[in-house]
Amino acid sequence: MDILQLIEELEDLIDNAGSVPLTKKVMVDADEVTEILNEMRATLPDAIREATVITEDRQSILDEAKRSAEQTRQSALTDADRIRNEAQQQMQRLINEHDITKNAESVSRDIIAKAEQNARSVTLQATTYIDDMFGNTQEQLREMLTRIEDSRNELRKSK
Repeated sequence: MDILQLIEELEDLIDNAGSVPLTKKVMVDADEVTEILNEMRATLPDAIREATVITEDRQSILDEAKRSAEQTRQSALTDADRIRNEAQQQMQRLINEHDITKNAESVSRDIIAKAEQNARSVTLQATTYIDDMFGNTQEQLREMLTRIEDSRNELRKSK
């Protein structure tokens, strides 16, 4: 049974309940209400449960993404340093050849720039992925909260 059917069943229970004279109050069987609520709890979509887990694990996800981005950045910087050192060694060997020396310096700068750009790109991709995941989770939670609020309002109107 889906959540909307259970809400309708709860509404029917209230609509068909005996009223207390001279009031808008009704008497319902607490066991029936509890049973319906337990069924509602059991049929909540997995997305809500997953969203709860994601929300609880949010900090660890962010920390892992930061660690991954930092590792990538450090790796890129290490690669850049290695390449820079190799370029400097090559440049020393070719110091007497002016054109080759200029070319080696240019290649070294390009490699470093590409490595730094790669590190920035990976960091941005990780941040964007996490932001999208939180945005989707937030939207699902908003939709569920809206449904719950609508159901509560309907329930209040029927009193």
